[in-house]
Amino acid sequence: MSIPPEVHERLIKLQKEVEEIKEELEDQWHERRTIYEERVRKALEGDKNATILYLEIDGIRSMKEIEKDLVNQQRRIPTMTLWRASQRLLKKGLIRKVGVKRGSPIYDKKRWAKALDMDSYVRREILQEKPSN
Repeated sequence: MSIPPEVHERLIKLQKEVEEIKEELEDQWHERRTIYEERVRKALEGDKNATILYLEIDGIRSMKEIEKDLVNQQRRIPTMTLWRASQRLLKKGLIRKVGVKRGSPIYDKKRWAKALDMDSYVRREILQEKPSN
């Protein structure tokens, strides 16, 4: 089944418009960077478990896998504490649920957090880690 030329042209035009909208949105994120940094700081400051979980969330591993990896790194966080931390991050708008793996939710950071590299901000400003060169 072939696509008529006018439909194909319309699709290409829509793709270009979507790309332009995404670029504009990313520009706005960068212009309002301090607002997003403040949002992250307020959500994580004083909650080391939520901070550790936030840095571990990658959109691929489930909560059970993250918990297991933390145990392997000798940074164990009890299951209920991790669950509460994930709910806090969801409520504060820092993460979103993207799926479920073997009954365990998979979370990912919001697009703005990735675009603005909030992980580096968290390590530098909240955990007070020195950058490794």
